[in-house]
Amino acid sequence: MIKRLKTERLILILIIIISLFGHLVYGIEGAKQTQTYEYKIERQAAQLKDKQERIEILEIILENREFDASEPMSTEPEYLGTFTVTHYCPCYACCKKTDGITFTGTQATEGRTVAVDPDVIPLGSTVIIDGQEYIAEDVGGAIKGNRIDKYMDSHQEALNAGVVQAEVYIGG
Repeated sequence: MIKRLKTERLILILIIIISLFGHLVYGIEGAKQTQTYEYKIERQAAQLKDKQERIEILEIILENREFDASEPMSTEPEYLGTFTVTHYCPCYACCKKTDGITFTGTQATEGRTVAVDPDVIPLGSTVIIDGQEYIAEDVGGAIKGNRIDKYMDSHQEALNAGVVQAEVYIGG
């Protein structure tokens, strides 16, 4: 009889331990699930913020493309000064993504796309560098002030092009 009671007590203790272990595991999984939901919510909020910023910039582009027909259009480019010109490609090292889509939503194209500081050069503007016309279609974290980043198709080309100083004009 005592042996049976000890066995039953041992079984009861094991059931309690297993039950506590189950609650502990469920609690950990619940916490992980909560963290996952919080991360997803933060990510969605960041994506919404990015989309709102893109909308605001696209609205600025549209405003810059509109003009008053009663005023003569400027045909002479406006000199902006000497800029530091760097080069980038669609690789992860340059853009932290690899799709080649610019901030304004266009497909980046060598010989056309440049990244600018929109506080200096409005997005959508024609930018003239060394006599060649480009379109301000992109932005970059390091592109601030008098700095422009020319798009290149390959990382090696971007590295080979280096960093140069150039006279920059905004198209008329």
